Amino acid sequence: MTAPVRDAYFALGSTQLIGDMENVSGFIAKAQYPSPMQALREEWGSVSNLRFLVSSIGSVSVGASNLGANVYNVFCVGMEAYAVIEQDGYSAQFIYRPPIYDGPLALNASVGYKFAQVPRITNDAWVINLRTTLAA
Repeated sequence: MTAPVRDAYFALGSTQLIGDMENVSGFIAKAQYPSPMQALREEWGSVSNLRFLVSSIGSVSVGASNLGANVYNVFCVGMEAYAVIEQDGYSAQFIYRPPIYDGPLALNASVGYKFAQVPRITNDAWVINLRTTLAA
């Protein structure tokens, strides 16, 4: 069975919220999208106008509730709430230096990435933090 998914805001949260999220009325799992392959890899599903992206390193405030439970931060972002700003027209570079002989194992190699850009919140009114605990 598939269900339509409308344009929505992204909600960024912890994978620990998955079980409770799936029990929310109106939850649509990514597998039920008409074109699940077009969704982002991190996307788990949607509820109303929120499409949930989850990560094992999602934000959590340990023991922050009045009862000592963990409080999970779910950051909801609107279009153009943040951007990556390129500086001085500098483009990113991937740098690789192959191993050179400096000993019997030739183990001296370098790999790096450099760029002149910065992530920036462009409109903080379009970023909302929903705070939640897990269902008991």
